[in-house]
Parts: sequence; C-alpha cells; structure tokens
Amino acid sequence: MQHCFGKDHSGGPVNAFNRLIKYSKNEYSVIRQMDPAGGINKVLINKFITEIKKQKPDLIHIRGLGNEGFHAALAAKIAGVPNILVSIHGTHRDLKYHNNPLKNWIMVNILERLTLNFATDIVTVCEYASARSFLNPYKSKLRGVVSNGVEIPELPSQTSILQIREKLDIASWQRVGICVSRITAEKGYLVLAEALKKIDREENKFILFVVGGGDDDGSIRKTFEGLEHIDVRFVGHVNNVNEYLAISDFFIFPTFHENLSNALIEAMSYAIPAIATSVGGNSEVIQKGGGILIKSNNVHELANSIEKFVKDVQLTKSLGLLARNNVVNNYSINSMVGSWETLYEQILEGRNG
Repeated sequence: MQHCFGKDHSGGPVNAFNRLIKYSKNEYSVIRQMDPAGGINKVLINKFITEIKKQKPDLIHIRGLGNEGFHAALAAKIAGVPNILVSIHGTHRDLKYHNNPLKNWIMVNILERLTLNFATDIVTVCEYASARSFLNPYKSKLRGVVSNGVEIPELPSQTSILQIREKLDIASWQRVGICVSRITAEKGYLVLAEALKKIDREENKFILFVVGGGDDDGSIRKTFEGLEHIDVRFVGHVNNVNEYLAISDFFIFPTFHENLSNALIEAMSYAIPAIATSVGGNSEVIQKGGGILIKSNNVHELANSIEKFVKDVQLTKSLGLLARNNVVNNYSINSMVGSWETLYEQILEGRNG
C-alpha cells in the first residue's frame, strides 16, 4: 500500500509518488491525505484505519514525517500492518521562519518522533539525511537511500524553443533564468532579491521566471520591485513547467534547506545548469556535475554566480550538458522505481524469512 500527503503537483513527495504509481510494474492500493489535518484529526485516522483493514497490506509506504506521515503511521500501527516503511523527505526542525513556534516544537518533538517509532523501516532520499543526528536512535531501522527520479525529457528543437520564446514574449537573444519552488523566505527568495539588486546593470540584462505558489500577501514579490534591467516574471503555480524549462539558460535554487529536490533534477534534465546552495541533497547532486554550489544565505556568492551565468553562454552550455548526463546516470525514473521495488521485496522477504 502507498500513502501520500498533498494534492497533485504540490511538491516533491507527491511527484515521486505519482511517478512510482505510473511506472511501477506492480499495482498498489493507495491512501491519500489531500489537505492539512489541522491538528490531530481523528476522522482522518479512522478513515485510514478502515481502508487499511479493508486492503490488509503486508507493507505500507508512508511519505513524510510530522503531520504528513503521522496520521497514516498511527493508523497503520493500529490496523496491525506488519511492515511500516517511512521515507523522509524533510523535517520541521529545518524551518528557520516559524509562524507558530509551539506548533513547530510539537511537530519535531512529538509527531515526528512518534512517526519514526511507529516505523519498522526508514529510508531517506539523500545521503545527507541518512547521516543526520536525529536519526541516530533509529539506526537499526535505516534501509539506506532511495533517490528521487525524474522522467528524462526529449530536448526541444531550436524551432520549438523559438516558438515558445515568441509565445512568452522573449527575444531569441535574451538570457533566461528560472526558479521553481514555493515562494517563501525558506527558499531563499529574500536573498535572491538582494542578489539581483547588486547586479542590476545594463550588461546583466536577463529575464527571470519564478514558477510556484505561495507568498499570498505579496510581501516577497514586493522585495523584487525597483529592478531596472532584470525582468522578474512571477507566473504562479503551473501544472506543467516544461515550457519554461525548455527555454531557460540556467536554474537558480537559493534554498536554506533541502533533502533531494525534484525541481532541481528536473531542471538539470533539460540540460540547464544550476546555481544551488550547498545544503542537504543539493551538494550530492551538483558535485556529480552540472552546476555551481554556493553558501546558503550568501548574497555576494549568489550575485556573482548569477552574473557569471548571464554573461558566459559557453559555460552554461557546457555545464548544461554535464547536468543532463548527471540526471540520466543518477536520477532517472527507472532507477528510482527499481530501487523502491527491490526494497519492498527485501523487506517482505526479510520479515517472512
């Protein structure tokens, strides 16, 4: 049985879940939590228990800690599922901006711990996460790393690129950067705004697409106002980001924390080099080729790296080819699906043996 929290296209765990369902040779029963639970949700827990007892799975794969996975893990424990596999895609302990510090404390110290205690097996999506100290008490449950995987796209022809650029009102000669993530301070957008102001000169003209939801009050967008030579276009959430990736020259990812970002490896699969902060799984990805690593929350390094990519066409092209080869060799759908299927079999055989 597979579990996932969130609506389609709402984040990395959902994308990974959908890709597994689409490409796996196996069929899985599924339980979904579409919306936040709003605290401990007894109705949701009972709903999960009913469905789990009906399906009687030997193994349930639960994605996420805290409220994302807690309800499903508790329901699976109550329903008597013998194998509860929890994959870790992030943790509330990494959040730097807390709207509700008490809620964050409860998530980290109660719900995340309970979810890990309920688990019989634990997997992370990057090496960085598997080595973190908060997992030390659960070392006996760790089953290693299963990296996210993406579909390897066919690269667009020059004709297609020109057509998309025309539709988006971009001249053939203009340089294009792209960010794909929720628009939050945690993702480094305030730092990005400051970096762009440092290089806002005639010789650094380029267009930056920001693709993603968030920033409902517009406060982050406001920090980008006043730029004269850099055209920042906030396009909001889109279900298909492929057109924007197809015509971009580089990807900017200034996040403060990350495990293994689907957005990062998706961009790189389009032969787009990345500027990424050296946090979490970002380092593991970029060190295999295809981008530049910078310090988190460092305006100077971010500004210099963007300026370099804007001016040096040959550099972005050569790094772009390395980026695509990196994803093909290390982060393909087939690799991810095969790893999950092998792990499921090993867990079931180990418990039954």
